[in-house]
Amino acid sequence: MSRPRGLFDERLLAPGPVPVPGFVREVLARPAIHHRSEEFRDSFMRARARLAELLLVPGQDVTILGGAGTTAFEASFIACVPPGAPVVAAHAGRFGARWAGLARRFGHEVIDVEAPWGEALEPAAVAAALRAHPDAAALTIVHSETSTGVLNDLAAIAAAVREASPHALILVDAVTSLAAAELRPADWSLDAVVAGSQKGVMLPPGLGFAWLSDRAWSSAPQRSRRHPSFTLDLHEERPRQRDGATGITPPVPLVLALEAVLEHLLEFGIEAYWQHKVSLNAAVLAGLDALGCRPFAARPSPAVAAVWSPERLDAKVLSGALRARGVRVGGGMEEFATRVLRPSVLGHVDSFDALAIVAAFEQALHDLAVPFEPGAGVAAFQRRLLGS
Repeated sequence: MSRPRGLFDERLLAPGPVPVPGFVREVLARPAIHHRSEEFRDSFMRARARLAELLLVPGQDVTILGGAGTTAFEASFIACVPPGAPVVAAHAGRFGARWAGLARRFGHEVIDVEAPWGEALEPAAVAAALRAHPDAAALTIVHSETSTGVLNDLAAIAAAVREASPHALILVDAVTSLAAAELRPADWSLDAVVAGSQKGVMLPPGLGFAWLSDRAWSSAPQRSRRHPSFTLDLHEERPRQRDGATGITPPVPLVLALEAVLEHLLEFGIEAYWQHKVSLNAAVLAGLDALGCRPFAARPSPAVAAVWSPERLDAKVLSGALRARGVRVGGGMEEFATRVLRPSVLGHVDSFDALAIVAAFEQALHDLAVPFEPGAGVAAFQRRLLGS
């Protein structure tokens, strides 16, 4: 299956890290500047303001952290969840379960609300768990579950939670949904939304983002009663970042690139960008379905086109055939490692890149002598994208 080096361009079409635009690479290649300089401070302040606009919370604090989405989630959790308080963890995939594990690591009793992988969480089930545990301080949940390609109905879940347990904080992993799917933290009464740089925001890994609601900030226990942290204390970091400073040295080039990429996204229009990703992902799913790769997610996220491998074909073998043609997609996780593939239109991906996913699957299936009608996937992609 190996082919001569250089025969194909390398295409990264996985749900993170993602392709980055040329103008981002240009910013990253500039000479370094000092993180205490006025030039950096101004860029940092603009990046924070634009992140708030991207999240539809203009004028509010969005903390930028060196790290990743996990860093931001841990910082948000310890900032507002009182030590020892029960936590409801809703999950239907690896990353939702990750937040349950985080809460347990900090000594919390965790009430799990689970759905099978590939299915979406039911608002009624989440609300029922909170009614059964009225002392639960918080709910942890993933908006777009990267491991399964499912987009949970966060608006409906949050509304059910607010009715069942008005005091519970809603902590949301938006790592693959930020800048890819509709996300309205204020309108949906969310309390913490976290994300990272290497997904919808089209940057390399290295930054985490955390927004907390006024309710979350004000409900946090006093410092002596919070989980201890030296570098991830958002209560210490918030006033610093309002002045354009950080407690530790930030990844300066990434912050400068963040300012540039946010300007690009906001000029495009965030709601238009959501629809762009929805259209591309739906076309990829349609194209792959025509090749015998059925959609895995019951409620697909625009960030991940998770599909079953064709019957009797090991997904790892198909992934290897794709890599031989220069295309890297995400593989299935845990028990689905040999059965599911996860291509993605996250990052700097246009309609031709998305079409390349389907065309590459056709060529990989041909290489593996899997029977299919040549062009069937590409035609289905074009019909869906062009609306014919």
